[in-house]
Amino acid sequence: MDIIPLQYHFQLKPLNPDHKPPGIKDIVYLEPSPSFCEKNLRLGIQGTHGRQCNDTSIGVDGCDLMCCGRGYRTQEVIVVERCACTFHWCCEVKCKLCRTKKTIHTCL
Repeated sequence: MDIIPLQYHFQLKPLNPDHKPPGIKDIVYLEPSPSFCEKNLRLGIQGTHGRQCNDTSIGVDGCDLMCCGRGYRTQEVIVVERCACTFHWCCEVKCKLCRTKKTIHTCL
């Protein structure tokens, strides 16, 4: 049994006229995506307020994109972590505690 695709007789146009019209192999979304910037518990969206971001990245982890243009807070914190760990025969790992100063960026 062959499946015959329906032919639609309308022309899709990009929202921004500077973008090229969609081609035959492009995915086209007919409904707008929800905003992932703000919390929407009904849709299971946590929002990005309070999330840590990377101030030097231009990717999705970067503060500009992740914080949705709201800006971000920068603070220095002292972090205590295990370090200089060594394995002792048999079956024991000994570590020192090291304090390091880290700069973290958090979405407003």
